[in-house]
Amino acid sequence: MRYMHDQARRVVITGLGVVAPNGIGRAKFWQACIAGRSGIRAISRFDAHELSSRIAGEVDFFEPGQFDLTKDETRRLDRGTQLALAAANLAIQDAALSAPPSLEERDKTGVYIGSTMAYVEEGERIWTELTSYGSHPPAFSDETHAPASTLMTHASATSIAAHHQFHGPCMVIATGCSAGADAIGEAYRTIQDGYAERMLAGGTDSALCPIGLGAFCVMGAVSTAYNEDPARASRPYDGKRDGFVMAEGAGVLLLEERSLALARGAHIYAEIIAFASNSNAFHMTALPADGQPLQQLLLLALAESQIKQEQLDYINSHGSSTLPNELAETAAYKAIFGERAYHIPISATKSMIGHTQGAASAIEAIVTALVLDQQIIPPTINQEQADPLCDLDYVPNVARPATVNVALTHSSGFGGVNNALVLVHPEWITYEGI
Repeated sequence: MRYMHDQARRVVITGLGVVAPNGIGRAKFWQACIAGRSGIRAISRFDAHELSSRIAGEVDFFEPGQFDLTKDETRRLDRGTQLALAAANLAIQDAALSAPPSLEERDKTGVYIGSTMAYVEEGERIWTELTSYGSHPPAFSDETHAPASTLMTHASATSIAAHHQFHGPCMVIATGCSAGADAIGEAYRTIQDGYAERMLAGGTDSALCPIGLGAFCVMGAVSTAYNEDPARASRPYDGKRDGFVMAEGAGVLLLEERSLALARGAHIYAEIIAFASNSNAFHMTALPADGQPLQQLLLLALAESQIKQEQLDYINSHGSSTLPNELAETAAYKAIFGERAYHIPISATKSMIGHTQGAASAIEAIVTALVLDQQIIPPTINQEQADPLCDLDYVPNVARPATVNVALTHSSGFGGVNNALVLVHPEWITYEGI
């Protein structure tokens, strides 16, 4: 646990890059979220007619060359890495880092990316291609994308670093659906501890292929009741939900040491003041019914941020459109916040874009930063039939103007990893000595 003090290096968010099913780029994505526009549609990337779930959050109209990817990067990199590189380039552009960085600046800039299943589609493609030749497959060639160049689990981070010649800390974090926020949290600590001045951090995933989606169909985890009405399929906290909707996407944030950002006149979306992580140690995909590990996580985040419970203005939840997790989340909120839990606005971004796996928590961090910047809360769409066991304020269907100074976003990953980030408005002072 880290407690803030007058010597702590402060970390702010100055750039937001997002590639999502309902919008590419900060402005288009945010407009879609505020409008409550879904990006979930019938699958077009492959023939899904034999699967029980035939819908997904696909990123349509993604042309790598429009986002400064070279022809070689487009040819060589898997789709998940391409999405990550595009989101990173958008974050840098959004942060207005116009001048080429000096060698010293590049030495102090790093890349942390979270990912869960980004390489499943490429692995399936290579396997299908090779096995189609029977017992005499051809040798790998540059044209067939040898696995050494396309299946490295750390390719998303190293490709971003290589593209921009950033020589700072570089890694991929694989903690399931919480990976993107874990990458942001670790990047926050890296800057806070003085090991970097700037970090690109976030998450990416693209596993929309028969193997990727088929596995979740077999598990019975994905929605099957809305194949004919995809936009209504992802419905966190709603009584008619029947599972999550698989999606692809990427979200990358530029984090900077605060004095550095102020010196260059950067627009600051939000300041990060806490990151907490723990493990359920309970089940591969579910929280205990009482949400006890999530309770502990929220207490850790509140303690590190040194905020009072009554100061929390907004929660962007994991909200995956699955009954067990949402019952546990609701129970945890009530246990921690008591009666006030009914007065904290809570919204679930997955209702509009589906579950982007390792990118989900990073995209949700972007939404949380934009809530603080824009002072408006996006809705949880598809709230049609209230679940009596999920009876809090989930901002149903319509965006809401609000005064938000302190916000929390939390996520849970397969295997039981949970995390939370606490963000504040850049002009809101939260601890003594600043």
